[in-house]
Amino acid sequence: MKRNIKTIAIIGGGPSGCSLATLLKRKGYTVGIFHLEKRPEIIVGESLVPAIIPYLRKLGVEDEVKTYSTYKPGASVWVNKDEEATSPFSFGGGGLPPYAYNVPRIKFDKTIFDLAVKEGVTFFSHAARLEQVGNTDELKLSDDTLVAINDFFNGQPDLIVDASGRSRTISRLLDIPTKEGERKDIAVFAHLSGAEKIEPYNIHLHRLEKGWNWRIPLPDRISVGVVIDPKHLKEFGDTKEEQYDNFLKSDETLRKFTANAKRETGVAQYNNYQLISQKMYGKNWLLTGDAGGFLDPIFSSGLFLAIKGSFAAAEAISIGTDVAFKKYQKDQLYELAIWQKLVDTWYSGGLFTLFKVGQDRMDTAFGRFIGPHMQRHLTRIFSGEAVYKSYSRRFLNFVFGPMLSLMKLGGLHNRKTSDLAIK
Repeated sequence: MKRNIKTIAIIGGGPSGCSLATLLKRKGYTVGIFHLEKRPEIIVGESLVPAIIPYLRKLGVEDEVKTYSTYKPGASVWVNKDEEATSPFSFGGGGLPPYAYNVPRIKFDKTIFDLAVKEGVTFFSHAARLEQVGNTDELKLSDDTLVAINDFFNGQPDLIVDASGRSRTISRLLDIPTKEGERKDIAVFAHLSGAEKIEPYNIHLHRLEKGWNWRIPLPDRISVGVVIDPKHLKEFGDTKEEQYDNFLKSDETLRKFTANAKRETGVAQYNNYQLISQKMYGKNWLLTGDAGGFLDPIFSSGLFLAIKGSFAAAEAISIGTDVAFKKYQKDQLYELAIWQKLVDTWYSGGLFTLFKVGQDRMDTAFGRFIGPHMQRHLTRIFSGEAVYKSYSRRFLNFVFGPMLSLMKLGGLHNRKTSDLAIK
């Protein structure tokens, strides 16, 4: 049965909520966003993947984004302080553009926000207070909320979308079951000037003695972040600023790149655990973006999943049937699960082991045969394409599992994956 959806309330004015509002407004819906203007100084998720570019084009914002961003042609992974493996996106082949952008998030988020304003979306500078209807999973806006927005929806909205990010407004209210990742790391990061330049403007990802690190080249600054078990970070000070500054000075890899750097911003801190709601829709509500599920930032999937998810949500809403909403939920949970499997290869040491084994066998007949094939599909992890190409998924499942094991049994390598795990 098709739902009669004409009015939609969205909680959250970030990229997920604003891109969804734009798409719905273009389809003729009445849309209002509850948005409180309190953005932090810097926001995690500054490096895009090529898979997001087609969606930026559909929104009509790529040309604006490129004016304030750096051009990102690939990704560089450091197994240790001396060994670097670089994957230009062009090596991935496939149908994606061979580039992405590194974006100052404040400017990027404003671009998506301004687009929604331009499309005629209404914004409310008021918190949305939700109430559960009886003992059901139906929700409604509280009476005081309706009064605050001057009864914009002429009563209750037909659909409430939670795009509140990690606040997870609806999931918390309804106590929706979640699936959590095993790790409970935290991320601390800041913007530095005077750090060693990165050219071309690849994202650089470093495996450290403890945790891992990102370096993202932004215009005039470099975003430097550390993802680590909080018990390790506590050794470096009492405040997040002390911990961040002292950790950069103590780690040999980071000292090399940040010796002459000056921190230009405060230190932002994020709980970096993975959390996925197991129910994405209900009688009159829907979850999208981080409100539905968020993952470790290692492969820069966050903004891509948020924007792509808004397109999927808009499609489900416009079709309006239970089948469409079920498909939306199934697809979102499936994509998050596949991304999580890729994240696990980073932390388990599987990805680094594959790099090392590839180096060991590079000059053999086997290495020459499988090397280019391997590089293509590993590159697709960093472009975002590996999740959506069935052959890439099957191939990577094979190489991270049976192939490494069979090579070890056959005496083609003697490495232990756990030796390169993120500690």
